[in-house]
Amino acid sequence: MKFTIFYFLALIFSSQVSLAQKNGGNTSLVDHLIEFSKTSSVTGREEQAASYIQSLFQNAHLEKDKLGNLILTIGTGEPRRLITVPLDEPGYVVSEIQDDGYLKIYPLGSGHNGNLYHQFLQGHEVNINTEKGSVVGVSTVPSAHFEGTRTTPEHEKGTFQWQEARLDVGESSALGVGQKGIQLLDPVTLNKKPVIIGNTYIAVSSAKTKSAAIVLAMVAQSLTQNKIEGTVVVAWTVLDLINSKGIEAVINKYGPFDEIYRFNRFLDSDQVNSNKLVVNSTLLKRDAKNLLAVKPTASYRISSSTVEYTNQAVYEYGLPSLYQETPVELVAISDIENLIEHWLTIFGIEKKQGELPLVNSTDNLHTYTNFQKEHTLVSSLIGQYGVSADENKVRELILSKLPTWAKPSVDSKGNIILTFGQGDEHVVFVAHMDETGYVVDSIKDNGTLILKERGGMLSWLWEAQASLIHVNGNPIHGVFEPRADYKTALKRLSSEPLSVYAGFASKSEAMAAGIIVGSTTVTMPKKMIRLSENRASARGFDDRVGCAALLMSLSDLNPDLLSKKVSFIWSVEEETGLFGSSFAAKNLSNATTVYPIDTYVSSDDVYSDETFANCPLGNGAVIRVLESVNFISRENIKTVQSLAAKNKIKVQYGMTVGGTDGQAFLGYDIPSIPLSWPGRYSHSPIEVMDYRDMNNLVSLIKALLKESK
Repeated sequence: MKFTIFYFLALIFSSQVSLAQKNGGNTSLVDHLIEFSKTSSVTGREEQAASYIQSLFQNAHLEKDKLGNLILTIGTGEPRRLITVPLDEPGYVVSEIQDDGYLKIYPLGSGHNGNLYHQFLQGHEVNINTEKGSVVGVSTVPSAHFEGTRTTPEHEKGTFQWQEARLDVGESSALGVGQKGIQLLDPVTLNKKPVIIGNTYIAVSSAKTKSAAIVLAMVAQSLTQNKIEGTVVVAWTVLDLINSKGIEAVINKYGPFDEIYRFNRFLDSDQVNSNKLVVNSTLLKRDAKNLLAVKPTASYRISSSTVEYTNQAVYEYGLPSLYQETPVELVAISDIENLIEHWLTIFGIEKKQGELPLVNSTDNLHTYTNFQKEHTLVSSLIGQYGVSADENKVRELILSKLPTWAKPSVDSKGNIILTFGQGDEHVVFVAHMDETGYVVDSIKDNGTLILKERGGMLSWLWEAQASLIHVNGNPIHGVFEPRADYKTALKRLSSEPLSVYAGFASKSEAMAAGIIVGSTTVTMPKKMIRLSENRASARGFDDRVGCAALLMSLSDLNPDLLSKKVSFIWSVEEETGLFGSSFAAKNLSNATTVYPIDTYVSSDDVYSDETFANCPLGNGAVIRVLESVNFISRENIKTVQSLAAKNKIKVQYGMTVGGTDGQAFLGYDIPSIPLSWPGRYSHSPIEVMDYRDMNNLVSLIKALLKESK
């Protein structure tokens, strides 16, 4: 019996896919596809994936040999048949732990994957599988704000290479890295984020081999529960991408076999969801029904001299896919089901495939206890999506978190304005609610969405990643498509705009789903992660940390005790031209001073010149003394400086490019004194901040509120 697609609908939850549908302690095919796809199985280091498979056969004798292959022998006698799937995937290992806490990496098993393969790693979360468990980090990227200052801009460079990669795990020394259990040669993969599209497809890195491993588990469960002819050896093999010695060892130890049924990741076709399995020509000669014969896209090393093939018929299988060897390799669920049915038929089984027990997900090794209040607030703000001109969800959350005494208003542009206190002096604090992202610019006849940027970004960081299309507040899951020539591309930046595939078959279908050209925004799923006790990473710290700082500065505040008038503004559309603050500034032209609260892009990373914008993380809040559009007067610097010293608040002094919402106030004779926290990797999916800096910023805002001239 086939699983119905409708069974999987409930698996889609917000931007996360949860392990939900259970039946008598068992979980569905899709549940396991999702959970198993998250496991690490870098070739030669397949232990985490192997443990998952082992947990599915607690009542069966599943052998693990000296190389790490998993073998299940079912039945006795003749014929002797082998059915096998590789466990491994391409990835990296830690090759160097630097004194400054950054990690270098070395690739394994990725030589066939095309010119952009390593580029898909940059700017995203990674998982380091240590002996003690998983550690999360980020693959660093130059800050987008500095793009105009570089001798050779990033967008003009050739494709990103693995030698350039540096991993940030939230530590500032090799000692700190070691205390997390990270060692040389620990395997590294992307932090997997599987996506279910239209209840029809699963998209995740190594989707084909990960799916085939679960298929084999379901088939094996059925084989153990049914009477079969002869002996069947079921094997999940290691080292497939290094030298294929895993399968070679199985054949030599358990063979010879009359027939070998092997999943070959290099057999491929883009005819997804067409009811056709991809096979080699040998199999086609045997049974041509619903089979598509193709040649492998890369060489396969099974023909080693130590393997005896006499009288062994080798039948190879693949799965059709899109975006092969990318983080969003896409496979149709119906094709996965077809593979199950086909393999069951080979062994004379026509009943429903075996059920698999529930397996708990592997979580990050480390938990952190400090800065919980700060983390909870910022995380809640990060969880709201708000591309410029689409800030509704962010605005709703901020309004809900204001103190009971607050009487805010929302102006015609969408800014939140909160005015309180009394006195001749009128100070303004402003932080912007919006984030960078995309808007649907057009829809192709085939349903593909063509995007346009809102805000400045390194757009290639979005290629081949999961996407969220924001329709009526409910996201539709899809993927940012890799460029058409991603296997042969020579530049980091594509000449074509980004596009999104979300399972729509036509333009009319996309529009019927609520997609509106020029209005519907598109982002990437995001989740705030802890890197250490002090540091965290997420997309959108610019400027949700500033929004959080304003909210935190209102705690324990009695507005009746203030000797000045104060306006707090949470503004819209800063990233696309200061539209919100420009409107607010015109209506607050009687203000005496404005303090824009925004990120300070520090050169505290591996890419930047430390003589410029060097305000290291953990050293305190930042007074942005000099910007491209503003130079604070000595008098105003001294005012803030003396106040910080008086209250023992750690501050730094910054020189940087760009500007803030405060720029809109300068034209009304209102001095702008930008206050910030230092951040790394601006306008990327993995911005990094330090809670200590944010708390110093909050303390500074509170002091400015209470201090009178």
